[in-house]
Amino acid sequence: MFLPFLLSACDGANDQDSLQAQHDLTMRSLANMVKVKGGTFEMGDFGPLTDEKMPISLGDDDKVLHEVTLDDFSISKYKVTWKDYDVYLHAKNLSRPDLPPGNEDDGEKLQAPDMPAALNWQQAQDYCHWLGEVSGKKIDLPTEAQWEYAARDGGKYVIYATDNGKYEEGRNVPSTEQREEMTWDMFNYPVGKYPPTPLGLYDMAGNGVDWMQDWYAKDYYSHSAKKNPTGPENGTKKVIRGYEGGGGALSNQTVFRKSKDPTLGNRSWYLPYYNARCVINN
Repeated sequence: MFLPFLLSACDGANDQDSLQAQHDLTMRSLANMVKVKGGTFEMGDFGPLTDEKMPISLGDDDKVLHEVTLDDFSISKYKVTWKDYDVYLHAKNLSRPDLPPGNEDDGEKLQAPDMPAALNWQQAQDYCHWLGEVSGKKIDLPTEAQWEYAARDGGKYVIYATDNGKYEEGRNVPSTEQREEMTWDMFNYPVGKYPPTPLGLYDMAGNGVDWMQDWYAKDYYSHSAKKNPTGPENGTKKVIRGYEGGGGALSNQTVFRKSKDPTLGNRSWYLPYYNARCVINN
């Protein structure tokens, strides 16, 4: 049903194999979208609202609790993989980013089909927008509010985006030994290896970070829009959410905010743990 879109959108290789690969990717991506019912929640470090009355995050930019209301949306259950991204690259007649210097021999592991694709922000956004074009859907990167709401199972008081809200190395997130067995890299590993969240989302904790649509501002929570916030109008860094490495359970909470230069310093190669997942906005 999406082949007409693909025929008009394919501005790279126009062979039938490429068109079929795009069609398969589109169908698979839409099938892997998890519907999230919108609602109102208290965004930020909700620790003071719990029985313990203590912050749960070490961050100092997530402490302003603020009410946010979101419309319904759908979010991908998996990160964008190299298998996915290679279809896009072929369609656009683009090449993969170079591997980090000194890691050329590990390319087979770092860029395996089921590994999260390592992207800068623009590459991540371009991929989601392209997926929207070929599918006829309104697809983009998630906003910071959408990501946190989904990670917290619809805004509940969930500390870690795991199957039970706890951080249990070796069971619902990998131990150091398990990471080393899967790949030498300490941040990324093949998608879908550990239990999903109750909403059905994989790798929201423990497998690199996801780029957000939003620009970052440390004080944004103090003046955030209440309905479908999309972050500041401009900035120098983009929000990232998830596990950037270091700290483990101390820096992997659903409310913990991070940010990064969207160009990653204009390098021709990207560290493996900057990844993406897409959302459909209704």
